[in-house]
Amino acid sequence: MIPGDIYYVLVSALELSLHFLSMTVPFMVIGVIFAELIVALKFVDKIAVIARPLTNFAHLSDECGTSFMAAFVSPASANSMLAAFYSDKIIEKKELFIASMMTSFPAIVMHWRPMLPVLIPLLGVTGIIYFSVLMLVGLIKTSLIMLAGRFLLVKKNSNCGNTNSQKEKRPPLKNAVKISLQASKGTIKRILMMTIPITFIVFILLTIGVFDILASYLSGVSTYFPIPPEGIGIIAAQFGSFIAAITVAGNILSTGVLTGKGIILTLLVGDVLKSLLTMVRFLTPYYVGIFGPKNGLQIMVLSTTIRTGIMLVVIFVLALFW
Repeated sequence: MIPGDIYYVLVSALELSLHFLSMTVPFMVIGVIFAELIVALKFVDKIAVIARPLTNFAHLSDECGTSFMAAFVSPASANSMLAAFYSDKIIEKKELFIASMMTSFPAIVMHWRPMLPVLIPLLGVTGIIYFSVLMLVGLIKTSLIMLAGRFLLVKKNSNCGNTNSQKEKRPPLKNAVKISLQASKGTIKRILMMTIPITFIVFILLTIGVFDILASYLSGVSTYFPIPPEGIGIIAAQFGSFIAAITVAGNILSTGVLTGKGIILTLLVGDVLKSLLTMVRFLTPYYVGIFGPKNGLQIMVLSTTIRTGIMLVVIFVLALFW
């Protein structure tokens, strides 16, 4: 690689990294600070009460309930809250894993904003069914994780009756903000020190075409799945962008080459094939940055494996019985 090419790669990777970090790091930082603030203000019990039926079933603490509710607004903030709780030794490692993977359903629900405005105009009812299947996968995964928590974790004592004592001990907001900012420094520093360099490395690999090569290999695996040959173009487009894939799918659907069932199965298979690429490309800096190398990689691989397994079951059930 000549010096000019190296310069182009580094500049392009830097630009992509800055864009990615600008979209994720603020929510991570906010999540950590918010976690420390609600602990300082002793609001955990009030926020967690909404999710308490779920956390009680999964034997999770109230802090995990606040994170679950936060995931409906920002999954990055929710996971950063869990990282802060774990760093403060408020929750244990098993809780960290269970609670993080429980955010699957809130996370997919939050995808309605970028997905439905594209799916409905281009695919109509087929797009709504496809999105509903994705939500079903997230719901099944979250339910299985809750069941695992029930068997793996010790039942926690509820703090429902402690609201009066907590109110008496609650510090003024100004003091609570100072406490939360001070307590957040270490966690935020660790997140930034992990996220920034890993993101830059990943986007260097992206710029030099490593992921394009990987995508070309993965697209050939589609012959082992129950999709028509006409769907290969959709899967190829999925490795490029979601909008490109839906545009191609919309054109194929409008011409009658594939039915709605064929389009949905193809998009689901594309999601499965792309999951490995997405894991390396985006999830590694995200999870490692928030939870650290060991815990982050373990949570990422375990979460992706469970979701992929559920997706495969759903794909073959739809192919056989729809």
